[in-house]
Amino acid sequence: METRSQRYAKSAYPKVKQREHDHHAKKYGALALNFPVMVLQSGLVQSTGFLLAKGKDEHTDFLNDLADVLVESGTLILNAQEGRQGEALHHHIVTSDLPTYQHLTRCALETASWFKRYAQAILKAESTDGGRE
Repeated sequence: METRSQRYAKSAYPKVKQREHDHHAKKYGALALNFPVMVLQSGLVQSTGFLLAKGKDEHTDFLNDLADVLVESGTLILNAQEGRQGEALHHHIVTSDLPTYQHLTRCALETASWFKRYAQAILKAESTDGGRE
């Protein structure tokens, strides 16, 4: 039997690996490094809302990948079209009650930590905050 963290790790790895040769891999990697801090400072709903509002390829890709991992791991069920999982995740977060929101925040942070590790290892991502992580 796998732990939840193992499921997140197994699902996140191919998502980051496929970004390795994207034209925006560096920006995607920087997002992966900074997302956990964004969630801790601003909350999950504001962080996912920020990614949606930006709407650039790397922001949309990261949000969709995060949502995909949460779905693939069995943490969350979203009924969304391909490429729209991120919007469905944000909507689910916005409309959730407090216990669900807290659970999703914990799961998103755990998932994001795997994206961060893989971004450092695979994409050779570096922090954009002047070296302070």
